[in-house]
Amino acid sequence: MIVLIAFFCLGGLLFTTRLLMADAFSKEEAQHALYSLWLYKDIRAFDWGGFWYDTNRQVVWPFFHSWLGALFFLIFGVGYLPARLLSFLLFFATLLLMYAACCRFSEKLGWKIGALAALLALTSPLMLRFAVMNTLESLGAFLFMATFYVYSIYEERLLTYEYALLAALLGLAIFTNYLYAFLMLPAFIVMTLGKLGPIVCEVIVLRRKGESHAFPFVWWAYRKLIVLLVLALFVAGWFFTSAFSRKLLLLLQSIFRYSGGEPVANIWQSLAYYPQAIINHFTFSPWLGALILLSLFLPFLGLHFHHIGKLYTFIWTVLVLATLVLPAKAPQVIYIIAPFTFIVFAATVFYALEEHYQRLSAAFLLAVFLPALISLPTLAGQFLPARPGEKMSSVLDYFRREVRPRFPVAAQFNLQHLNPEGVSFHFWAWNAPVLSDPALGEEGMFRGARYFLAVKLDENSPYRAELLDDSASTWNSFLAEKLRQGWLREYSARRFEPLGLTAMIYEKQETAAR
Repeated sequence: MIVLIAFFCLGGLLFTTRLLMADAFSKEEAQHALYSLWLYKDIRAFDWGGFWYDTNRQVVWPFFHSWLGALFFLIFGVGYLPARLLSFLLFFATLLLMYAACCRFSEKLGWKIGALAALLALTSPLMLRFAVMNTLESLGAFLFMATFYVYSIYEERLLTYEYALLAALLGLAIFTNYLYAFLMLPAFIVMTLGKLGPIVCEVIVLRRKGESHAFPFVWWAYRKLIVLLVLALFVAGWFFTSAFSRKLLLLLQSIFRYSGGEPVANIWQSLAYYPQAIINHFTFSPWLGALILLSLFLPFLGLHFHHIGKLYTFIWTVLVLATLVLPAKAPQVIYIIAPFTFIVFAATVFYALEEHYQRLSAAFLLAVFLPALISLPTLAGQFLPARPGEKMSSVLDYFRREVRPRFPVAAQFNLQHLNPEGVSFHFWAWNAPVLSDPALGEEGMFRGARYFLAVKLDENSPYRAELLDDSASTWNSFLAEKLRQGWLREYSARRFEPLGLTAMIYEKQETAAR
């Protein structure tokens, strides 16, 4: 009960300080929100043809996340909070699955392992970061954890439909993120093939005894055939319905060319990247991170706790693929195995305490956890971040409030939290065109809009680090030239001192408007 109360308190604190007070969407968040918004509008209009079209044109990131996002918009309304609430709830669903899975490891220690693992996840900077963002990470980790939990239940059963459900969960990874599917599916294949050796040995023994030697292997193959068949249906349902060549090209590019991270200089940096990521990003304390990394080299725990061996297979398959196959590196690439690493570390702690070091348990706990206390201010900052006086969402609110409704607007700036996709989402209910696509060009935007939005960053603005390109400066120069020529007039301006920027609105002169 105390553990449950603690989790509710931490969850409520996270919801209040990180979710309710979050800034405007980052660029990636806004892209996912727009995908959900397309589908939301289709459903509201009962436009099923449009729904099918908007589903199939999501080829960079497949559609499953946007389907869920559209559902949340239908239930809670369109906004920043409903979009991010999906990730938040998936994060806590993952914690519950972690706890439930650990309870199956051991009757005596299972709940303790689950409680510690969930606590580590709830204090992980990487997991907390994506728990309050409208991105795919929380969904990917939930699917991987759910698939493992379902497999741990169904492994000893002989029912066919349960393996069809398992395959369906794996197939959803294809509809969520190509990269996660590339990491998850081989992990399950490796784990499954690892059981083939003992089964073959059992077949040989049974054959010598004159028993029905083929049954174990046939049943093993039959269940795996079911999984492969359902997965094949999922793959065919996505890739062969429309735009096959483009989807296949994006699949290959997302895996072998661009995986959303940073390139590394050489093989040694590549080999060291993800161990360093586990140490520095998985927990609030580098000391705990180092201990978690160390626990990944103790596979003998699989002999003591049921199903732990599978987690080692999943973790190391993903790490090897992410290290040796994916060209670009990023901590979020291995986000989907973070819950598994916390479970392995928690199992290591209680294995040591219960089985081998009972007399030294107090000293062991001190050695493990006391150095982590140095990093407690970092943990406090995760749950109680500094509250800024103003945010980029305030700039977007200013633009929407000041511009007269039912007139087209145009904007061209590209910062992490002030971007074309974010403008389009913020103005989603605007009864006029919102021109923010760079492909239109500056002159194209000028011809189609009545009001023009711009921002000017100070030299020492903290948001200069968020500039993704030079579109803001070129747009400002373009508007300044139109102002000098008399095509525009200054309509409104506001200074945002804490942000180090000035927001400006220009209006097209009547002669130019005609």
